[in-house]
Amino acid sequence: MTSTQLGNSRSATISAAVAHMLAWTAFLGIILWPCAYRGESVTPFNPQEAGAAAGEPVQLCASFVEVNGLGVLFPLFIPVLLTAVLLFLALTRIQWRVGSTLILWLVVVALLAFCVLASLSFGVLYLPAALASVVAAILYTPRRLS
Repeated sequence: MTSTQLGNSRSATISAAVAHMLAWTAFLGIILWPCAYRGESVTPFNPQEAGAAAGEPVQLCASFVEVNGLGVLFPLFIPVLLTAVLLFLALTRIQWRVGSTLILWLVVVALLAFCVLASLSFGVLYLPAALASVVAAILYTPRRLS
């Protein structure tokens, strides 16, 4: 491995580690954010009831997991798994092979697709991890010398 390849390998490993850390940050932020859903509820005024008065507004606050249930944890964890594969490839330095580079780019495309498909909900929060993964993939891909 030449010094340029070794430098790219280190940079790819650092980018992959940053992507994995960002994916974990987004995952933990989403599941631990106590007020992901906010709302307000007011009891309506009913003139037929004796002494009825309009209710005071009640603030509602719920986490993403409270609203969607525990089943949402797996889809939220997919980017963490994808960046773990990326980091594994970068750390083991099984690079400069067509198979590992192909797997790497498939992981990056899957992560970007996840961000797009979930963009109306939480996918945007994983976008920094996806962009760091793209950088890692670019650095990981071997260059042909002419």
